[in-house]
Amino acid sequence: MKKFVYYILKLALLLIISASFLDFCYTKIYEVSVPRSKFQKLRTLKHEKIDYLFLGSSRVDNSVVINSIEKKTNKSAYNLGFQASKLQDIYLILQLLKKYEVSYDKVLIQVDFAFNNELEFSNVLFFEALPFIKENKLIEDYIKHNKPNDFWKYRYLPFYKFIISNPKNGFREVVANVIKTPTRTLQNKGYSPLYGEFKNNKLLKLPSKINNKNIYYNLILNYCIKNKINVVFYTAPCKITKNSVYFDKLSRKVTNLNNFSGLLKDDIYFYDNFHINNEGATIFTNVLIEKLKL
Repeated sequence: MKKFVYYILKLALLLIISASFLDFCYTKIYEVSVPRSKFQKLRTLKHEKIDYLFLGSSRVDNSVVINSIEKKTNKSAYNLGFQASKLQDIYLILQLLKKYEVSYDKVLIQVDFAFNNELEFSNVLFFEALPFIKENKLIEDYIKHNKPNDFWKYRYLPFYKFIISNPKNGFREVVANVIKTPTRTLQNKGYSPLYGEFKNNKLLKLPSKINNKNIYYNLILNYCIKNKINVVFYTAPCKITKNSVYFDKLSRKVTNLNNFSGLLKDDIYFYDNFHINNEGATIFTNVLIEKLKL
């Protein structure tokens, strides 16, 4: 019986040591490798000066062509839109920019019907940030707030965060980091183009009501005022048939909102209800440059 107990204890110890070793190696690879994800890229912007930063959801990620902005304005820019981002995700990015000592002249934040989704967050940003849970309190608190029941496992169980977020942070992605496999998104300075034409007859119906407030919008606005950040809020184009008045209501909630929701009408500029394709993004980016005086 004693031999069996000793065997189990040795096996448990071996597993703990192995998991701790793998956790250390994976974390170090994500910390020091050439960035593949936007969150990795954000960390490497430390001490950089960028003229224009674009924050928001996929409707930034797939809609703002940074190369066009830099070519036409002779200013530096970067697209930090994360798929499915909500206002609380944007608030985290704003704080991390300060934490990583990234300076910029203007931040342009995309806001839309996600104003109603105060409690939701981006799984994409969440899992990209997960390997860095111990890096600073901002990331730690963000993960704890959104996954309170699992936080202790992410934080204290060695290697658990990589197992649970596989394939996003698993072996294949680690190997891609090691061999420095580039991603098209980062080659395009954060812009992820969509190709193809909208062919779905089921168009977008916006919410009939708008929330009284969004705590994260208030936090963002107060944060920008406190830190003297030049912030611009705007909406991106989308295909809508009902309740388009939602954006009028949103304009009364969001300070100086630039509403481009109805800018593009033709299906040839859309990939789906929510997103414009590369051709539409090129037109929209040119409008941003002109209307927002970039």
